[in-house]
Amino acid sequence: MAEAKVFPMNTFVSCLKGAQAADGSQIELLSFLTQGEVDAEFAPIAAALSKAWIYEQEPQLAKAAAGDIAGLGEKVAIKPLPTAALAQAQAILTQMSELRAANATLSAQVEKLTKEASEKADEVKVLKAKLKPLEEQAAAGDVKLQVSNSKMDEHIKKLEQLMEEVAKVKAQGVVVAGVAGGAAAGDAAAPAAGGDASGAPSVGGEPEADFGLGSNPFADANW
Repeated sequence: MAEAKVFPMNTFVSCLKGAQAADGSQIELLSFLTQGEVDAEFAPIAAALSKAWIYEQEPQLAKAAAGDIAGLGEKVAIKPLPTAALAQAQAILTQMSELRAANATLSAQVEKLTKEASEKADEVKVLKAKLKPLEEQAAAGDVKLQVSNSKMDEHIKKLEQLMEEVAKVKAQGVVVAGVAGGAAAGDAAAPAAGGDASGAPSVGGEPEADFGLGSNPFADANW
């Protein structure tokens, strides 16, 4: 076991009172008592673990009033914690160190993830800014496509109407052609009945001598 070491009385009093901000002398005392590395963060824990030992070594501190501290002397000699208490204190401080290291790792990861999330958010903003014109163009394209479809439907209806008119004209044309064909057939039969071979109409044969006026008046001897 290490030899006793002398520390200022005020340092012992500060450790016993549990000062929130440990100074250099308190950290030195607590590191000596626990035989470990104590910093300002672990000082309150080390002080709590060492308080019983300090009172055991200097029992007058537990009974002394605030004004009696000066009468106890300026310095106190003390040894490190006994074996069992020392092992317990070192185990607790080691566990605290590991937890602090793990917490630091987690904090670093959180900071990294936060930074990456912020960067991703900025990337998303940029992508949204780029996507907006494309969405507007797509929307405009949909409008144009709808207009085109409307015009196409209109043209199709007009074409259908035109086809109906064409069908009607074709139907009427067939009837006219049929009538014309019948007339042609009648004309073809006419020459056989009263015309000549050239197709000229029949005029009733040779003209009569009296031109259809009866007897010749000039043939009479009394004229």
